[in-house]
Amino acid sequence: MRGKARDWGTPKNCTIMYKLGKWYASITVDCVPTRYQTGLGVIGLDFGVNDAIADSKGNFVENPRFLKQAQSKIDRIGKKARRKRNPKKGVKASRRWKKASYAVGKVQSKVARVRHNWQHQVSVKIVSSNSLIGTEKLNIKGMTKKAKKGSKRKKQKTGLNRSILDVGIGALKSMIEYKVTEAGGMYIEIPTRKVKPSQTCPKCYHQKKKDLSERVHHCDKCGYKTNRDTAAAMVIENYIRGMERASLDAESSSSTNCGSMRQIGAKKRQKRISQQSGNA
Repeated sequence: MRGKARDWGTPKNCTIMYKLGKWYASITVDCVPTRYQTGLGVIGLDFGVNDAIADSKGNFVENPRFLKQAQSKIDRIGKKARRKRNPKKGVKASRRWKKASYAVGKVQSKVARVRHNWQHQVSVKIVSSNSLIGTEKLNIKGMTKKAKKGSKRKKQKTGLNRSILDVGIGALKSMIEYKVTEAGGMYIEIPTRKVKPSQTCPKCYHQKKKDLSERVHHCDKCGYKTNRDTAAAMVIENYIRGMERASLDAESSSSTNCGSMRQIGAKKRQKRISQQSGNA
């Protein structure tokens, strides 16, 4: 086994898998996961295709486009497989077709592993310095649906779906959520249709509908100008900050000892910030 587990406990079971010529062992351990944080910041994240992530601080995480880089190789090997395939049903596939299909699966598996490793690195970097993270609710399944029958933009929609799935937004969001929870922070998904981050100005909250081709936010009311994805992330950060303040006010004004999990998390966060400032 390479390396060591971050948190170890009592091993419960071990699953052995054989995949594409290699053996894998998955060990389930009963433990209390912990995660170290260097900061207790607040950040809003906007996921996209041009840039994988744009945060409210003005930083961007470039989309590595793993599948696009390997697509030419997959197409070349897949072409060999299609030439060797017997179209007749009920006929046993040839060894050469199996070999070519195995080669395609091997490349696709490598792309998936590299993407998975990149997602872990990005999520750890975000969680390490932020204890309150906000994103927007995204219907990935709906976003990656096939184009309607008879659509004139079928190829464009297919390319967009491939780009969205290449980033792996759903898996990346899940990693950020469980890691910040392990670190004692909070993860919030804001209602997209209600807040409309991409159409709202982060300074004056004026809303204006934008086309996907408009990559720069320029408010007609206050004149604020910035990157469209950065503006959306700033709107998300402002929204979750408002939620945190509202939770603290509700808890302080309440006469009972009960409260929501959001209020408890906000109180813990406030306590940790005060302790950190006291130690400094």
